[in-house]
Amino acid sequence: GKFQWRSYSVSSPPRRRGRTISITVRAMPEGLLSAHLVKGLAPGTIVRLALPNGDFVLPDPPPAKMLFLVGGSGVTPVMAMLRTLDRRARENGRAMPDVVMHYSSPTAERMIFRPELVDLAEKHPSLTLHELHTDTDGMLELADVDSFCGDWRERETWACGPGPMLDAVTEHWEQAGIEDNLHLERFSLE
Repeated sequence: GKFQWRSYSVSSPPRRRGRTISITVRAMPEGLLSAHLVKGLAPGTIVRLALPNGDFVLPDPPPAKMLFLVGGSGVTPVMAMLRTLDRRARENGRAMPDVVMHYSSPTAERMIFRPELVDLAEKHPSLTLHELHTDTDGMLELADVDSFCGDWRERETWACGPGPMLDAVTEHWEQAGIEDNLHLERFSLE
């Protein structure tokens, strides 16, 4: 009998027609609503939606060079962007812009959307997917960004993931004097 409100990122590209959107939810052990959405929500259940908000969006037209830094479920809003870029490339008969995506996840099996991301990278030569499996490879060291994206200082960058990762990315971009090129999406407020 109580409303529960949570914020989730849309993972589907914008639709010209239709009324369907996708969100990606991982059931968290302590999550009252996430577990219900994943395990207990029957098809046809009415849910209330608020208007989308935030500024973690893909501009139109997109920049010629982009970098996505994601950790865990932080891939969700970026997936909507990649799906949009893929759709635009198919519809316009042009190549996807130059995109480098670094995705940190404990294991390959825990990578949300991994099969689709691998397919997109195979389909679009201008999309480079860099995977980091933190259980075996450790955490992303921002000093290593040059190893997978040598021109990161010239790219618009979108980063979404755990708070400590985003804090480190923010500090690294500020030290480089390019914080205006960085767009962040945080899972929760401080």
